Amino acid sequence: MKNQSQEDYLRAIYREYEKSGQSPHAVLIADRMSVSKPAVSKMLKKLSERKLLKAQPYSKISLTAKGLKAAQNLTYKHRIIEVFLSDVLRVDKERVHDEAHVLEHAFSDTTIKKLAAFLNDPTVSPHGRKIPKPK
Repeated sequence: MKNQSQEDYLRAIYREYEKSGQSPHAVLIADRMSVSKPAVSKMLKKLSERKLLKAQPYSKISLTAKGLKAAQNLTYKHRIIEVFLSDVLRVDKERVHDEAHVLEHAFSDTTIKKLAAFLNDPTVSPHGRKIPKPK
């Protein structure tokens, strides 16, 4: 998946699910991403067409198996990069999230796996969040 905007939405949906254990509503995603509700609706339609999620207007957003796999892999990339930035490059914890967000879209799966191995396959991000295993 190489559409940064679509990846951002998948990660936002996944992060909200991680926090609450429940599928989020589109309104919450709009709030978290600081975008309009119509923008979220438009993107949800695109992601549904790609079979990455199931979304009905005014209902909760559910990731499909394909969408969950993509979201977990993106989160894995993001958090491995956070560990690298924090532990190796000593970037301030306050900055690692934003830096990792930019880099997660550029790194290939192969390079991320090598980076994870270099870091001894960490299981927790610098912010204390679990690093999901890639699927």
